[in-house]
Amino acid sequence: MSKFEVKIIENSNSNQVPIINLQQNFPQNELRNPELIKIAQNLFRKDGVLQINNLFPKDLVSQLYASFLESYQKYFDDAEYADSLDVGNKRRMITLDIKSAFNDPAVYGNLLLLNMMRRLLDKKFILGTMGVVISLPGSKHQHVHRDHTPLFDLEELDSKLPSYAITAVIPLVDLTEDTGSTRVWKGSHLTPRSQDKERKLEESTVPLMKAGSCYLMDYELLHGGTPNVSNIVRPILYVIYYRSWFRESINFEKQERLLISPFEYQRIPDHYKFLFAGLEKFSQKQEKLDLSKGKFEELDAYNQELRLFNLAKKALVAYGLKDAEIKLIAHRECTTFKIEIPNASQKTESNSPHLTNCFLLRIYRGNYLSPESVESELLWLRSLYQEANLAVPEAVPTLDGKLLNVVEAPGVPEPRICSLTRWVYGYKDKPMNIKAVGILIGKLHNQAANWAIPDNFKRPFWDWDGLFGSGAGYSNDGQKIWELTPEPYRSLFAEVGAKFKEVSDILGQDKEQFGMIHADLCPGNLLIYKDEIRPIDFADCGFGYWGYDIAMFLSYYSQSPEVPTYLQWLLEGYGEVRKFPEEQLQYMDIFIAAQHVTLALWRVNRAQDHPYFRSILDKALAEAGEQAKLLLNR
Repeated sequence: MSKFEVKIIENSNSNQVPIINLQQNFPQNELRNPELIKIAQNLFRKDGVLQINNLFPKDLVSQLYASFLESYQKYFDDAEYADSLDVGNKRRMITLDIKSAFNDPAVYGNLLLLNMMRRLLDKKFILGTMGVVISLPGSKHQHVHRDHTPLFDLEELDSKLPSYAITAVIPLVDLTEDTGSTRVWKGSHLTPRSQDKERKLEESTVPLMKAGSCYLMDYELLHGGTPNVSNIVRPILYVIYYRSWFRESINFEKQERLLISPFEYQRIPDHYKFLFAGLEKFSQKQEKLDLSKGKFEELDAYNQELRLFNLAKKALVAYGLKDAEIKLIAHRECTTFKIEIPNASQKTESNSPHLTNCFLLRIYRGNYLSPESVESELLWLRSLYQEANLAVPEAVPTLDGKLLNVVEAPGVPEPRICSLTRWVYGYKDKPMNIKAVGILIGKLHNQAANWAIPDNFKRPFWDWDGLFGSGAGYSNDGQKIWELTPEPYRSLFAEVGAKFKEVSDILGQDKEQFGMIHADLCPGNLLIYKDEIRPIDFADCGFGYWGYDIAMFLSYYSQSPEVPTYLQWLLEGYGEVRKFPEEQLQYMDIFIAAQHVTLALWRVNRAQDHPYFRSILDKALAEAGEQAKLLLNR
């Protein structure tokens, strides 16, 4: 069947569901294996349910879970919501906005699932709906049901129909006896509905599995969710495929079946657009770039992203990647895109932290960093990877050998600096091994302290002037940023700046205290692979106090009573690599306060040209002010 490990458990003589066990990190190209597809479709056709373990890469599910938490945590209260459907006790169904991690063919276009659907449904099958069912802690048994009313009035005919819709259930957390799962009656998709009430509990089974696995259910299968007796929310992603003629309306009176913006639709690779044929508003033509909508800084996020997407396509030509697939990751300080080579195998080279078919394209903010500064960032990354053997992004040169690319595009008011780096393999997870983070920071600082800095190397200085003076707000006009900062925050933030200046005057800037630092070591910029922490996003790297990198990490936990313990673990790890300057320890609260304030000033700056930062500015200033007061008085 495959040279990689595949184990088939038919469970033909029990109530247990059939299972296909794939080995972890199963190569995606192997999912096209005809024998594997045939076995899977036959098992499903017979039983109406099939469990496939390790179908999705672990890092993909981690990204999906992180995106889910970012966008849908507001539904974690046991309340009524206008845009969700109550599907049982403490359960609600939400149509997902297909963007960020969810707009990925690896999610809705898994190769094994697509090949199964072509055989089980029809060659013109479509993606019918994509969403999530949330089961809150304390949720009880869901009512036992089938997912659709009978298609015909003849029960004998209904029970003999081939599949017309199939649900792929992808858990975003492990399904255990505590979190619960779905109780299913194997084979019930082929039995008359009049027998449903006679079904006994002992005839059913509850499939349990790790995140990264999935189970398929026929739309006619009898099933019901089981209780969640854990203390965490149980989100299960559902991807439902329809025969080309089938459309469902029963569950979608309050919400769309599919929810995707024109911009996100444009990001879908052409050879996956057939799945979205049910979206008539998009399937005929793509939205054209409208340059008549006003100044870039006044546009909403969607129209800014659309113009930068167009710029990204132009940027890739310089790397010989004009046919690559482009997926927006984030439009924040920089605008970043995941670049994938179609039909290339997704794997890492021997002893390399990088995927062979994926890259990250970064479009830098306009009118801030110079080309020399961006090139210096990429030179440091090259040294960290090639000389210090650290698992960091590595710059990919253009076809003419340049480390960066300056690109213009219609509707973007200034040329933008772009870089392409190799994609670091890893996943985001909590809790993190904090001692391992300390080891990583020590290795970064050790390389920086011993590195012969190249001529013409130019990066920002994160001293008082860089953070609170002329560079305040990560800008080139700090005075303007202070003027834009409203009271009482301006005075409070200035007090933190004054304390920071006192500390910097005491410490000075000799190499025992000061050097090249990452400067943005937040948990979101740290990937995990086995026992290794892998840092990404070096866009803010510059010259600063060694303790500032420690403080940046701690600032994300500054409300936790565990901060002293976390600091101890960081220093233990750091100390295994190099000696930490102990005189900086007494100023750690000032460094952490500086982190909160400089982040707030940056948001003031970005609110002038970015709709997202305008929307969060009031809340961000209040939170930074609260933290600054707490740390100044501690």
